[in-house]
Amino acid sequence: MNTETDALIAELERLDPRQLAAGQPAALGADAVPQLRVLRREAGTARLRRRALEALLAAGGLDALEARDRAAVQRLVRIRSAQEVPDLGDHWWLAVPGETYEKAFDVLGLHDRVPVTVALGDECQRDDEKFVPGPGDRSVRVHRVFVTPEYAGWRLIYADTPLRETLWDLHGTIERLSAACGQAQVFYQDPHADAMMWAVAEQGAVRRGYWRYSEPPWTGEPLPWEVELMDDEDEDHDDEDYDDEDGGSGARGVQSVNQAAASLSIDPSGIDAATPVRGHGWLALTAPGAGHGGFGTLPGL
Repeated sequence: MNTETDALIAELERLDPRQLAAGQPAALGADAVPQLRVLRREAGTARLRRRALEALLAAGGLDALEARDRAAVQRLVRIRSAQEVPDLGDHWWLAVPGETYEKAFDVLGLHDRVPVTVALGDECQRDDEKFVPGPGDRSVRVHRVFVTPEYAGWRLIYADTPLRETLWDLHGTIERLSAACGQAQVFYQDPHADAMMWAVAEQGAVRRGYWRYSEPPWTGEPLPWEVELMDDEDEDHDDEDYDDEDGGSGARGVQSVNQAAASLSIDPSGIDAATPVRGHGWLALTAPGAGHGGFGTLPGL
């Protein structure tokens, strides 16, 4: 190996490549990918080969891996996914049936999907946006979106920035998803802004929903599970979870996002080791060919 490669080996030995997220050092950036691939194939120790793999992921994402390593990562994801007890957020997410979820990729304009563990997919939502060169002098805004394994028949879709900043029209999004998948749901709650909404769409139209700051706040008629819950809780219900004021059509219902999720599909805060799980998660991009690197953080496997 040459002097340049020796310097790269020394850097790998010294640094946890995940520190690249903090901007150090430039020596292990995209320009180092070809040498890192050589080290990954030819390094003399398993530890150094592992470090080279981590550096490749940090420098260029899964796109930087050669076919053999990509296959190895996919196998590892499948093994770890079967053993995971997820700890998913319950701030904003979409839900679609597991049987038809594949259609959601086209509806949402998602590309270049790769298999990921729940831990990795969830972590990637913390730094989910980057800009890449576009036509002329324009930059293209790219987000990475995490689709969970199937839990009790449902796939959850996490798109932090598009949902948090409502870059995606929430009702319009689930209407398009439900036209393709049969049913789709959106859930959103931000305790800091006192915002709360949930909605379910079937066959291309919103059937029922609640949006605290909309006027009127309710869409559609109360669903059977809402009526049952409110009848059961008439004596001692929590006013923050239920709206009993009869102000017109659909003006009475369940406000709680977590209660709505548990009744309509699955509440992510209630997923545990006993929850039926099938398949693995996916990480996808909102622009084709944008690459999985360059988002600032990419946790280790």
